[in-house]
Amino acid sequence: MTTPDPIATVIQTRLDTLDAGNRLSAWSLIVSFLGDAISPRGGEVSAGAVQALMARLGIGHGAVRTAISRLSADGWIERTREGRNSFYRLSPDVAETVQRAERRIYARTSCLPPECSRTLVIGADAFDQDTLNTLEALGALVLNPQLSLCFTAAATLPESLRPPATTLAGVSSFAPGADAIARIAAARQRADLEALRTAYAPVPGMLESQTEIAAGDAMALRCLLIHEWRRIALRVIAVPAGLVQADDPEPETRALIARIYAQLLPASEAWLDDTAATPAGALPPPDEGFATRFGR
Repeated sequence: MTTPDPIATVIQTRLDTLDAGNRLSAWSLIVSFLGDAISPRGGEVSAGAVQALMARLGIGHGAVRTAISRLSADGWIERTREGRNSFYRLSPDVAETVQRAERRIYARTSCLPPECSRTLVIGADAFDQDTLNTLEALGALVLNPQLSLCFTAAATLPESLRPPATTLAGVSSFAPGADAIARIAAARQRADLEALRTAYAPVPGMLESQTEIAAGDAMALRCLLIHEWRRIALRVIAVPAGLVQADDPEPETRALIARIYAQLLPASEAWLDDTAATPAGALPPPDEGFATRFGR
């Protein structure tokens, strides 16, 4: 009786989990792949490489074609042709957004410096949706419908947070009570982080026990890993280290993701070398920033 390949089993389990949660999206996986693997290697890749990876992830040719058409129509990607071959790249605006997101996805930590500024935004009434959107964009911690804590100096906050009935109060420290601790935990995505950490916790040991991992499997697992991590990491509110509770799962989860990512890099990069191409030929080597991901 053949023993199931543990890495292939992990890939299938994660695919099943994403599918069960209606989060197995061809277009989102393609964007994850382009942002994670292709952006640091020139930004452009052959359609054949995209099709090959998506096939390993159980995404059929028709679904990929539909996703590419949607991404192109919505301005997410640009398509070019060289003879009979097609090539894809993220559009300039999307590539810029992805670059900004990378600073959070691949950061060594989500903690702000202990000495960072703190400003309470106190509304006379409950914040309206525009104000909440502004606070969210700033990475503020909403403590109640009329109170928010921003981790920046009051003088740098946008004018939209300075209506006559709103008070801005700089504070040198903030000691959270039980309710604030619960809100910090929710804002730092505790439940989703714990689920992701539990799901991927066995993977480093599996990879260490393998004498060799198939390059296609390494690329597939790397794509899934970043796809799942990105969704959570971009929602985690960065707070000063002093506000991070001892049982906050984010630092341990980030370290786990970084460890698995490093383990998968050699084989997944080999897959790119062998499978992916640009109109000029092979992919260029990764850029300088690639080597610093997760503080390596």
